[in-house]
Amino acid sequence: MGIDLGGSGFRIGVFDTSTGELLHPLLHHSHVSSTAPEDVLPSLVQAIEGLGWTGPIGLGFPGAIEASKPTTAPNLGEAWLTVDVGAALHRFHGGAFAMLNDADAVALAEAQHGGGHAGHACVLTLTVGTGLGTTVHQNGTMVPNLEYGRLPHPSKSGCLEEHLSGAARTRHGWSLEEWASRFQEGLTHLETMVQPGRIILYGGIMEHWNTIHPLLETDAELVAAVLTDTAGPLGAALAAVGALHPL
Repeated sequence: MGIDLGGSGFRIGVFDTSTGELLHPLLHHSHVSSTAPEDVLPSLVQAIEGLGWTGPIGLGFPGAIEASKPTTAPNLGEAWLTVDVGAALHRFHGGAFAMLNDADAVALAEAQHGGGHAGHACVLTLTVGTGLGTTVHQNGTMVPNLEYGRLPHPSKSGCLEEHLSGAARTRHGWSLEEWASRFQEGLTHLETMVQPGRIILYGGIMEHWNTIHPLLETDAELVAAVLTDTAGPLGAALAAVGALHPL
């Protein structure tokens, strides 16, 4: 089972992790009252009970993760930093639990069951949503918890995701062309810093891929992610299997 927990709700999927196949319809749940753990965790428990699941569980979380516990939670609130999510769900997974950054989950799924890396040694995956998720794979190994979207913008006040995210486009009412111009500056900055051979874009903005792709320029190969709304839950499920069978 893979869970993608975000600021507006969560998604749960049960997968054949060897193929990436979704075995049951993806479950979508919106937060009803708040994003506080005392409100979200009971809903999560109820949803897992409803699916009748017992077995490995992976959870993608919008923040940095160390040893399956959050160390940052900018979109859900600091109360999550004191919560042991694995312990709260223990009766379902019995210890077969993994937690990782939600953007890292997307990148993991895309690498294994999406478009892959096409032989490139360094790949940067950008998840454009409420924030800006940034994941780097180097020689096939993922570098976790980078959160480059929180870095200062090279020419504007605030951090990169304040200007590059899909939420920023909605908040400011930018047209696709206006957003792409701003995104280009941040994209160039990230490409210079990481030096990837391939850049993968993922997120809601990708429904406009045919419009924005001609507006963006990179030295690296720039491609759209193949996976859609299953990517986060699938990547979390893959992390749970990886925790059971580490390389």
